[in-house]
Amino acid sequence: MHSFLSLLSVAVGASALYVPSTPNEANGLVSRDYRDNSGLTPGCENSPTSRQCWGEYDINTDYYNTIFHTGVTREYWLSIDEIDCAPDGYLRKCMAANGTMPGPAITADWGDEVIVHVTNNLPSNGTAIHWHGIRQLNNNQYDGVPGITQCPIVPGSSMTYKFHATQYGTAMYHSHFSLQAGMGVFGPLVINGPATADYDIDVGTIFFTDWDRSTAFEHWATVATFNVTFNGLGTGLVNGMNIGNCTLTNTTNPDPNCIGEGKKYELVLEPGKKHRLRLINMAIESWFQFSIDGHKATVIGADLVPVVPYETDSVLVNMGQRYDVIIEANQEPKDYWLRGGFETNCIPNGNADHINGIVRYSNESKAEPSSVSTVVQQWNCLDEPAEATVPWLPVDVTNLDGGVNYQNVTGEYWTGKFLRWSFNKADGGFMWTNWSQPALGSVVAGDISSIPVQDNIFQVGNNVSSFDATKNETGKTEWVVLVIDEKTPIVGIAHPMHLHGHDMMLLASASNVSWDGTTDNWQWKNPTRRDTVSLPPNGYMAIAWALDNPGLWFLHCHIAWHSSQGFGVTMLESAHLLAEGEATSDWKPKAEPQCAAWNEWYPTSPWPQEDAGV
Repeated sequence: MHSFLSLLSVAVGASALYVPSTPNEANGLVSRDYRDNSGLTPGCENSPTSRQCWGEYDINTDYYNTIFHTGVTREYWLSIDEIDCAPDGYLRKCMAANGTMPGPAITADWGDEVIVHVTNNLPSNGTAIHWHGIRQLNNNQYDGVPGITQCPIVPGSSMTYKFHATQYGTAMYHSHFSLQAGMGVFGPLVINGPATADYDIDVGTIFFTDWDRSTAFEHWATVATFNVTFNGLGTGLVNGMNIGNCTLTNTTNPDPNCIGEGKKYELVLEPGKKHRLRLINMAIESWFQFSIDGHKATVIGADLVPVVPYETDSVLVNMGQRYDVIIEANQEPKDYWLRGGFETNCIPNGNADHINGIVRYSNESKAEPSSVSTVVQQWNCLDEPAEATVPWLPVDVTNLDGGVNYQNVTGEYWTGKFLRWSFNKADGGFMWTNWSQPALGSVVAGDISSIPVQDNIFQVGNNVSSFDATKNETGKTEWVVLVIDEKTPIVGIAHPMHLHGHDMMLLASASNVSWDGTTDNWQWKNPTRRDTVSLPPNGYMAIAWALDNPGLWFLHCHIAWHSSQGFGVTMLESAHLLAEGEATSDWKPKAEPQCAAWNEWYPTSPWPQEDAGV
């Protein structure tokens, strides 16, 4: 475990932490309501012609600082099971929530309380569910990361997760236990609220995932050694559906798993209406460029941040990212291809051109579309342009004193065989969590020094280094500015970096160039803000977030293989508040029995930990 001052020794991709040495009252989050809300009637209701409204609140409400409660509790039950599935017509083993992939939708309204009871019915795996994108304000214990905030849930046991919906938009839930999400344990999490543009119909979420006849766990032995014979996965799915190549080439000994029951995802649009689509990339290793032939998309949200609407013919969706878009059914009423737009320049895929669905203007049609795409494939493996994704609620980073510390991050072979990524190479290399002893337990107990180096934990916030423990009490905002500079000599690809517990502000980024040490051209005024941002290939990015949410917050690459290879770091924010129990009020009475159950069961598990665990 490291304090801010020790960060100069950090290595493995470039990372740098900076907190202003002498912040003043002007530092921090500065939100400005410069949008024109003259057309909004106080108390107006959300409708197809007034989507910016939300009762007493609206699209201009500062959701970071306006925390309200509706008095409504939404309660759900999830069973995590091992099942036989054939989403593309080829039968194999999967893991899923309530027997479906994607799992059932969890929905709530802005300001609701959400309770989810998760039961582990897997025969020989632990599990833990992360609520991807949810801020978990003062609620770190329910973030769902094994070895960091909890012990895994043992087979046959349950855990109840609770959180308050302080944001709105499109999120998701997924297992954070090793590679289980890549086995199918994921689903949509939608928080209803206002929007930056009007629409008629919310058609829900559309997941884009990669897929293969072999499971993620079966591939891990190859990927862990960075074996050059691994040429990517075999296909992909749109909302858990596709038609695979299941031709029986050997009629004498046909493959019994080729059951040939795959089908395309179909979306029926109502002519003349505007439809809200919620796009989610939950792939293991793949980039997508969503489009619908002949139709424009109006983007209104990036992750859980509403954005100023902009029109485009395609949307770049990286792993862990979500986009809310509006599609108007204003074209000739026929059938069109909905294209995943798999970016083969980033990673190969055996069925890249056929990861698609069908858009129909009539549910009676069964024809295959004949539409042709005019979209130019980007091939850059990056996000939507930062200058396009402008947050509707403006937040500036102002008056930062001092400079930015810089570190270097890289991937390398460990013991000459296994590829590992890490922050803090000098202290042992890669992240490796201990499922049996979650780091949050040590923090709550006030024993931070007992956290192993391999947990890759860095302290930021009050009571660290020169920080004054009274700063939050006097209303001053502390900040972290992190520069990640990727100099991997092995592969040059982008890395979708996801931060738990916060939205990140993207101050600067560039491909194939190192940071030059200056901040002159950084975007301090209302920069792009989201929870998943791509680190450009062989380049750098500078991100910032306010220290306003005590907890252990995991920052990691959302390429599943890389997370398993240790590409992550955990930010320990305002440790004294966690130890005092303000943000972990009931952690101990709930966590200790679960950890005791895990420590009793785990020695009998047939599958010992073989990766970073997250």
